[in-house]
Amino acid sequence: MIATLAYYIISASAVLFYGIGINKSISYRTAFSSALLACIKALLSASATTAVSYLLLSWLLVPVHLCELFPFIATLVFILFTSLIEIFVGIGVRQSPAEFSIPLLAVFLGLNEGIGIGYAVVISCVSILSFYCMVVLFHCVRERVSFYSTESGIKTYCVLLLCLAIIMTAICGFNISWFNLYLGGGAQ
Repeated sequence: MIATLAYYIISASAVLFYGIGINKSISYRTAFSSALLACIKALLSASATTAVSYLLLSWLLVPVHLCELFPFIATLVFILFTSLIEIFVGIGVRQSPAEFSIPLLAVFLGLNEGIGIGYAVVISCVSILSFYCMVVLFHCVRERVSFYSTESGIKTYCVLLLCLAIIMTAICGFNISWFNLYLGGGAQ
């Protein structure tokens, strides 16, 4: 389970390599307190949706050979849980599109790549956490760039995309085969 956590948050970040929320992570501008609440809501809705959708998928869709319908079932379950969580947690909080698309795509990723219900939930939650880690990183870069840039200089959006490209190149260029071997228990 630790190897799955490390893999999906470090070496195969959902934002960097699957493209979940790249544009939203760059343009995400909210206070950290509301971002924390959005992260908690996204984690709750994604984990509940992934667990229930995985059970529905394995109990209903697999026996009748209709696995292709899992995005439709997962979307219906996601809308149900998001509505319930919005009633109980987010009263008076404006829901942004990032709160809908990022957890739903993370649920699809978790259901598609999870080998069990636990792995599917962990993959979904870690994908959301990698998105919010990237939001924090981009916020730091944006603040640093705005400190040194002028109105006629390079735009912040271009600098953030350049930062994203550098991070992706650094992760791809770094050979992590030793890391996978160590987490798998082979380097003892």
